[in-house]
Amino acid sequence: MQSTLQQANRKLAIRMLVIACLMFGFGYAMVPFYGALCKAMGIDRANSDFANVNAAVIRVEFDTNVADQLPATLMALDPVMAAKPGGLIKARFRLSNLSNQPLKVRAIPSFAPARAAGLLQKLECFCFDALTLAPNEQRDVTVVLLVANELPAELGAATLSYTLHPELKS
Repeated sequence: MQSTLQQANRKLAIRMLVIACLMFGFGYAMVPFYGALCKAMGIDRANSDFANVNAAVIRVEFDTNVADQLPATLMALDPVMAAKPGGLIKARFRLSNLSNQPLKVRAIPSFAPARAAGLLQKLECFCFDALTLAPNEQRDVTVVLLVANELPAELGAATLSYTLHPELKS
């Protein structure tokens, strides 16, 4: 009886040790798993520039919209970026024609707050000209912004929004 009880206790101790080791290993495995999960879901937006509260940076968020009944999509591939005064921001967007017909579109930009327009100068932008997309074409386009050398201390973030409209026939 004593031997059977000792064997049962030894088995229980081994099981508890295995469970403890598995839990310890799971804790270490969560860090890379969580990082990969966030990256796959597109929610890993941590940026080291925001970690330093003394750094004079501006957070630029990109928003996209499409006019009603326009068979197209516009998506910001870099929805949130940071830049220091005098720095450059290069943001990428994906433009898609969802129809079987050629499509001529124009992106209309707007800033929020409105004073951010004077602080973010567009050097290169897909919004400068109308774009013609072939049927079912998907194209990556960019905008390059120059950040003003001096930013107001209270302006921590700005949003640049693009609305895609059909190009009016001239």
